[in-house]
Amino acid sequence: MRFCFVMLPFEYYSPVSGGAIATVTMNVIRELEKNGHETFVLAHDDAQPVYPTGGVRFLPANPNGSIGEVLSHLQARLLGWDWPNQGRFWKSVHRELRSLSPDVVVLSNDLVGAIDVRAALPRVKIVVWVHNECHSSGNIPSGLAATDVFLGCSHYIESWLLGRCSLPQSKVHVAHAGVDSDVFFPAKRDRIDSLKLLYTGRLDPNKGVDVAVEVFRRLKKGDRPVSLTVAGHSWFYNRETRREEAFLTNLRKIMKELEVDWLGHVPRRWLPGLMRGHDVALVLSRSQEPFGLVVLEAMASGLAVMASPYGGLSEACGEAGIFVDPGKPAEITNKLECLCDPNGELEFWKRRSLERSAMARWADTANVLLRAVGAGGLSK
Repeated sequence: MRFCFVMLPFEYYSPVSGGAIATVTMNVIRELEKNGHETFVLAHDDAQPVYPTGGVRFLPANPNGSIGEVLSHLQARLLGWDWPNQGRFWKSVHRELRSLSPDVVVLSNDLVGAIDVRAALPRVKIVVWVHNECHSSGNIPSGLAATDVFLGCSHYIESWLLGRCSLPQSKVHVAHAGVDSDVFFPAKRDRIDSLKLLYTGRLDPNKGVDVAVEVFRRLKKGDRPVSLTVAGHSWFYNRETRREEAFLTNLRKIMKELEVDWLGHVPRRWLPGLMRGHDVALVLSRSQEPFGLVVLEAMASGLAVMASPYGGLSEACGEAGIFVDPGKPAEITNKLECLCDPNGELEFWKRRSLERSAMARWADTANVLLRAVGAGGLSK
């Protein structure tokens, strides 16, 4: 079969600038290509390297210049679009889809885009892969009706889809992410003389980065041999409110005082090496996470994972996660102190992590897609 994956304008198909959606897309495409399926990716070019899987076709860049940007934003507001230049985007997608004539088109986090795809290719099978709780503008009922299959990244997102969109259960399938053990694998460390904590993600209060920093402060105050690395930036932040500015300013100040190793944004291709140099991943989200790809990547890298049980995080962790309440830093500190002691508990949780990550295979993710579109499954 011929598959075409459409990346929205702010989703780059790159190991440098791409996020979780690009990672999932790349790994699923790799499994499809192993089994003889033909794949294409429609994406915008941000001048960064692209993933080597899939036939990438770049969509035309949006017009530059301050006047053009202002006009595109006004047009989006008047027409109720989700982003500027949305009309130009879909015209480009139409042209490429008609040229490629795929059997299956896969969209991500777009509940209305199927209308445009159906207009270009009336008989194509359309899949909408939902990686987050997404809220599209426009004619959502028509978009849902034009979609053949919905894939949710977790049972949590499946429940959200069924409740939010009133879809029949038969149209919704759960496709958990996998992890590549050839990329993410543990380091060989003969001896652990200090507990190395790692936070990766946006500098956002919903993600609990401030909880990680507060727990680190408490451990240092107790003279525990511990370090904290923070890998992430604030660029997805809505920086328009004073509250958000105050949070970020205060966080940076505290990280500097505590000598937290703040790395800023880390390209995905550097993430495996970064993870291998740590012992515990802190995933302390206050909000309902859709799944938690970082959980599987940390576990495959040999880290124990301490996480809040919200949303799909409990699915990602399985029985290998150390679950905590992000609103109770004292309890989190106590659990981390137990991992500092030379009683083997840290090694126990690291072994659980490796066992859990070994069960997360990208072939299983690709199989969900294939079976959902009636293409059987991957060959053994």
